Amino acid sequence: MAMNEIQKIKRYFRNTKAFKQHKAKKKKEFGGLDTITMHKLRKGWSLHHEDLNEEHYKILNDYFLPMNNLTHKFIHWLYGYYIKDPQIIDRIKAEMDRMKAINQGGDNEQAEQKARIEKIRKNN
Repeated sequence: MAMNEIQKIKRYFRNTKAFKQHKAKKKKEFGGLDTITMHKLRKGWSLHHEDLNEEHYKILNDYFLPMNNLTHKFIHWLYGYYIKDPQIIDRIKAEMDRMKAINQGGDNEQAEQKARIEKIRKNN
């Protein structure tokens, strides 16, 4: 896959001493943890830039957060949906709660879950 000019500029900038120092500073500031999962940063972790304006990429500020690779990809994937439909977060939370109830609860909770799913299917 060919890189566009902006990707080339970003790659070059990430290899500068200033960026590497900022990355090390952010890792230390957040205790070596992924800011979303709160798990240890792994090999290949990156700084997530919250400001998506490409003109601001070279401004080393607090809009950079350390994240593991999969977390970073997930955040950008989710953001694409979130900007169009913020309720996606509520639906994800509801699904996580249901999965937790099914997998950590008893038979009664599983039966309730099946009933809820059937009710949703009937309403859609």
